[in-house]
Amino acid sequence: MSDPFPTFPHPPASASAADWAQWCLERLARYEEEAAGDPLMNSVRRLAYDLFRLLSAGEIDVERLAATAKHFSDEGLKERAAAFAEAHRLAAPAPLDALVAEALAPYEGASFEEARKALEETRAGAVFTAHPTFAMSRALRAAFAAVAEGAGPDALENLAHAPDETITLVDEHADAQAAIARAQEAFRAINREILLWARQRFPDRWRELVPAPLSLATWVGYDLDGRTDIHWSQTFRLRLEEKAAQLRRYAARLRAVAAGERAGARDRLAARLEAAADFAGEQAAAFDGDFDDPAAVIRAANLLSKDDPRRLVSLAPAIAELGDLIDAAQDDDARLDLGLLRAEMAAYGLGAARIHLRINAAQVRSALRADLGLDPDRDFVNRTALVAAAKKAASVDSKRVNLASIFLEQMTARRQFMLCAQLLKHVDADTPIRFLIAECEAPATIMGAIYLARLYGVERRLDISPLFETPEALERGGRFLERLLDEEEFVSYIRARGRIAVQLGFSDSGRFMGQVAANLAIERLHILLARALAAHGVRDIEVVLFNTHGESMGRGGFPGDLAERFDYLITPWTRARYAREGLKVNAESSFQGGDGYLHFQTDALARATVSALFSWAFRPPRADQDDRFYTDINYSWDLYRGVKGWQEALFDNADYQAAIGAFAPNLLVVSGSRRVRRQRGSGASTGPRSLRAIPHNAILQQLGAPANVCGGMGTAAGSEAERFVELARRSPRMRQAFEMVRCARALTSLPAMRAYAAMYDAGLWVGKAARAEDKSEARAFETLAGHLAPLAVPVAMNRLANRLALDLARLDRILHDLDGPGARKERHANRRPIHALHAIRQAMVMRAFTLVAALPAFSQRHDVSRASLLDLACELQFDSLAELLETIFPATRPDAAALRGVEEPGDDLGEAMRGYPEIHDRTIAPLRRIHRAIREIGVGLSHFYGAYG
Repeated sequence: MSDPFPTFPHPPASASAADWAQWCLERLARYEEEAAGDPLMNSVRRLAYDLFRLLSAGEIDVERLAATAKHFSDEGLKERAAAFAEAHRLAAPAPLDALVAEALAPYEGASFEEARKALEETRAGAVFTAHPTFAMSRALRAAFAAVAEGAGPDALENLAHAPDETITLVDEHADAQAAIARAQEAFRAINREILLWARQRFPDRWRELVPAPLSLATWVGYDLDGRTDIHWSQTFRLRLEEKAAQLRRYAARLRAVAAGERAGARDRLAARLEAAADFAGEQAAAFDGDFDDPAAVIRAANLLSKDDPRRLVSLAPAIAELGDLIDAAQDDDARLDLGLLRAEMAAYGLGAARIHLRINAAQVRSALRADLGLDPDRDFVNRTALVAAAKKAASVDSKRVNLASIFLEQMTARRQFMLCAQLLKHVDADTPIRFLIAECEAPATIMGAIYLARLYGVERRLDISPLFETPEALERGGRFLERLLDEEEFVSYIRARGRIAVQLGFSDSGRFMGQVAANLAIERLHILLARALAAHGVRDIEVVLFNTHGESMGRGGFPGDLAERFDYLITPWTRARYAREGLKVNAESSFQGGDGYLHFQTDALARATVSALFSWAFRPPRADQDDRFYTDINYSWDLYRGVKGWQEALFDNADYQAAIGAFAPNLLVVSGSRRVRRQRGSGASTGPRSLRAIPHNAILQQLGAPANVCGGMGTAAGSEAERFVELARRSPRMRQAFEMVRCARALTSLPAMRAYAAMYDAGLWVGKAARAEDKSEARAFETLAGHLAPLAVPVAMNRLANRLALDLARLDRILHDLDGPGARKERHANRRPIHALHAIRQAMVMRAFTLVAALPAFSQRHDVSRASLLDLACELQFDSLAELLETIFPATRPDAAALRGVEEPGDDLGEAMRGYPEIHDRTIAPLRRIHRAIREIGVGLSHFYGAYG
């Protein structure tokens, strides 16, 4: 029987990875040409099959194929680094003095008080978060930054595309602190130019200025939403370590100032800061132990509250002394350095950045039911609960707590409020804490949290912020906020705080309703909040809009430069609406995990990122009032509902569930300390709905189908395609949203998805068995075919691909009208390296399948069957499989060697000692290498998407 895939020339096995990579690209180009005349032709499947045959025949080995994959991954990282450099304008950074002068041009000729108000008002902020996006090791992140800054390709030599071997919360915190330290330096550089600008224009008063245009915060180590592995003692330890480190920074900066005659006062203040740092370090060490032991709690509690002369819980006296030193200084440079230090102390307090604590709304409700006198079965969303919470908040008397209170408290929400009380009392009394409540869908939850804040005496320093990120929360969020603003106690609370804080997420919303619909819903909620505040006459406070997104398109990361990124998160139309209502906005943006910290990986990158954020924050919003997206709102919201409905139907589709939940999760690397699945009850729930957003998005990347970004737009727009094309051409807002779709479409490959399905198609292996000349090889293929025959995965994946294809066909017709016929060819050519990576991985997986299927018979005493081994193989758990095989087929028998002392001769002792080295060489070692390679390919693929997950 003739082979439907004939042989053709290929490089020798010893050829370089670059030569093999070029061969792969040429084969793909050839197969794409053939596909033009054959709709069932699949270029990825053909290349995967070619490579599998070469592997099986020994004409290329796993190591060479892995090196070829690394070549493509290296190229992907270089392209990613080049785009990163362009987005940060690293090639031609604007001088900081010119950048600040341009931003402050509207204040030329203004009075000092007008300029002071503008510069001491925080307009934007960076928040460091840490979900599992540490797919690149620290060494690889450093190499990425070096390439972005112009280093040669040698920077990537010998670096695997993989995460560090272990990633703990401590590791994530250390990385966040390193990024924060660079951010502080970049903030300092901006503030220096601001003070120089002011000195030139207000020579008599500039020294009074305490600039605070940007804010810095972190939740790494403080975010309990979705995790139970962060003990309250760790929170204390991390905060005290940050305090110690920051105090040493302050002291070092102070000692570097030339204070002249006031050098003695300078040194005494520096010494007090250093002593306070030492004491904070001792306190931090006391929290490093077993805090299930009451004795450890007692030791830490007594040291935390100890009346020590080194104790420092407020920087107010130090800031006042800096003011005196500034007034007494005879040198403007000394005044400048002291003024910068004062601004830093005011901004960061006794920590590296402000902190965000986060818990879940369910935890708050659990803590409130008894206090509010609510029946456990009563709906917490109703008006009764809100009124009860407001009454409680109005009349509550505060109570004192200590570490024993925290130790004994079983309810997470109460414990976190107690923790805030202790942090404010014993660590930093002045710096506010953000208290974020996730999955917050009931106004009574926020009002109840205010009650708890007053109960524990922390309401004066705590900003309680609801998180809106589920589709329901985003759509009902406007009414939610209106109901809160109707409550006098809530308005009293936010007026006392001087701000209202709202968190908006791209996580659950992006999974369930798609990223484009999520972005539109978030913008709508931004605007509804402005409307509600204005309607209630609340204009004299700061409005903090904290957008918790990620770096990938699947998490709302806009694929443009930094200004475009910030505009996507809070649109010019939104900013203009707040300006029109006279509301002050602080637009906070998250920088998430390993991918997010790349923006601060080096001093140059940190300065570029902060400079872009500063320039954007001071740029007057230019909203096109005639933008048809807003003026033709009925059509726009029909489009929104169409995309949202399509995405919701996709997520609930049985084929989607099967495709996402089958083998694909085992393509992912461990990329963080947080669990990838949500916990429900006593264990983890199963299925895609249980997956968190980042691994869910990562699976879509690994299957070549970022459907939660581009899916649904073709269907929603296709019913009135001409009208949509006109809107996309003329509307800045629609062009912005559609750019996400365009970029995601360029990275979507249904041939890759269908090729993964083909690996699990019993028909492929039946055909292989029929053509095999070697009997043992034929038996292995037959074994595979029999094992795969009952699986529903290939059918489900192909049906899903068909569903996506119908939508993409409509989208492609729109792209043809917008971008011209050449865009399709360019898209196909640009996708070839991605296709090559998919094909290499598929070839390796198929090779692993056949290695397992060809194993010899083994004893039943291992309580393992061949079918269970094949199950592990089908789930791509090749590491677990290799460990199991090492037990069944040990390479040597050390126990036999120990029996050499037996004197009676035996002819088979040497054979018994030998074990199964050939199975180790032929099967186990390749399985381990394939396991590493397919996951490294996963990280390599993520480079083409610009981020992991």
